[in-house]
Amino acid sequence: MRFDDILRLCAQNMFRRKSRTILTVLGVIVGCCSIVLMISLGAGISEQNKAMLKQMGDLNVITVYKPGTEYGGMGYGATQSGTSSDTENEVKLDDDTLASFKQLPGVVGATGQLTLDYRITMAASNGRFYTDYGVIESIDMAELKSMGYELKEGEAPVRDGEVLVGQYFAYQFMDKFRPEGNNMRQQPYDAGNGQVSQCDMQGNCEFVPADEAVKPFFDPMKTEITVTVGGNDSAAGGTSGSGAMSGTSGSGSGSSDGGNDGTANGTGASGTGNTFKLKATGVLKEDYNKGQATSNGILMDVSQAKAMIAKVDKSAAMKRTSYSQALVKVSDISQVADVEQQIRDMGFSTNSYEQMRKDLEQQSRFIQLMLGGIGAVSLLVAAIGITNTMVMSVTERTREIGIMKALGCYVRDIRMMFLGEAGAIGFLGGVIGCMFSGIISLGINLLILGGFSWEHVKQAIVGGDGVTRLSVIPPWLFIFAILFSMAIGLISGFGPSNKAVSIPALDAIKNEQ
Repeated sequence: MRFDDILRLCAQNMFRRKSRTILTVLGVIVGCCSIVLMISLGAGISEQNKAMLKQMGDLNVITVYKPGTEYGGMGYGATQSGTSSDTENEVKLDDDTLASFKQLPGVVGATGQLTLDYRITMAASNGRFYTDYGVIESIDMAELKSMGYELKEGEAPVRDGEVLVGQYFAYQFMDKFRPEGNNMRQQPYDAGNGQVSQCDMQGNCEFVPADEAVKPFFDPMKTEITVTVGGNDSAAGGTSGSGAMSGTSGSGSGSSDGGNDGTANGTGASGTGNTFKLKATGVLKEDYNKGQATSNGILMDVSQAKAMIAKVDKSAAMKRTSYSQALVKVSDISQVADVEQQIRDMGFSTNSYEQMRKDLEQQSRFIQLMLGGIGAVSLLVAAIGITNTMVMSVTERTREIGIMKALGCYVRDIRMMFLGEAGAIGFLGGVIGCMFSGIISLGINLLILGGFSWEHVKQAIVGGDGVTRLSVIPPWLFIFAILFSMAIGLISGFGPSNKAVSIPALDAIKNEQ
């Protein structure tokens, strides 16, 4: 028999009992839909986990600390800084070490991160707006782009006195001319989909469009910031309502004595020794993985930070020989674990989202396997239906089988005919099941996204930044489902086809059916 003859006989035999064939195919459709949708829900959970990690920070960045100083964690600033207490046997996080980090395979950038461990107060608009707390961090600005820092507006600083400010920097300032109840603007929090969560002074929160959120008192891009490093309580001035920063007037007295830990003891410095005027050239996008400065602090070049330390505390500047911590950027997330291990082998402590990412991936795989197993039960029931259909088909066509054998038909052709029918049932059920699965998945995502629109249809299918999908069907899942359904059909038809070829020709011809 030619191959096209086998296909023609398969089609004729399937349409001979249309109702039975349709019901059997329907069982495969239900099973295929179940397994595809269950796995798609697991894939949706995996996508949401990745989006959550992405919001938390850059997954390709490794934070490096000297042993025993990792307490600050994930870029919140240094807990210690290198001083004369560094011994010859202690590993140093200095420029030579950063150069060695850059030589590691997969590393695209590395920078030291220096935090000013002094009391910092700030003022704007000639002292009207003030804050008694400030964070100043520094990196090598030449590595700003390679380290993945993102600017919401503006550009990187290129001259002394120019800095970058965090996304919510201006929200920490108070207005000394306003009543106490209206003395601070509340920082909004990104809620996704172009909305932010905004709270009032009483703690009542609501979701509003990002462009309608309450703005801070001033625009940091258009306002000069006066920073006082160290000093006594009068340096801030704003708490008394008599001036934002008395340190700017040069009336302070005494000298700063930061000690070995780089923290001022409150004696204050005179003149401009501890007062600096800074201009913001850009606003950073919040990313706590790279430091608190991206949220509500100031980020400057490390050379500028060292110059500030030298003015405030010459003894501390002389003793500082290493960075408080460093950031290392890896080109691909798959290389993070290897690079992190090599840095640890050098004697440093590290911190990254790699372990959290692996745990979430493992959890997602477990959920996918569990949901896929639940869906596979339906496909197993469909397999039983296919087997039953093929057994009945063999029983009904026993005489036909005997005649075919008597005419000299090869056994392999008879087996191929029955296997082809079973495989065709699985293939049709798989294709139609995938079509229904895609439609159901689209409907679920449209419901989550807020209703039908062509933009929502596109987002439901391909996703995107800030898009939350509950059901995610990768293309390979459709191919897998069709092949798996077809394989189930072939396996289910293998037993009945063997039964068909094992019937003796004379007995088959004598059969009354």
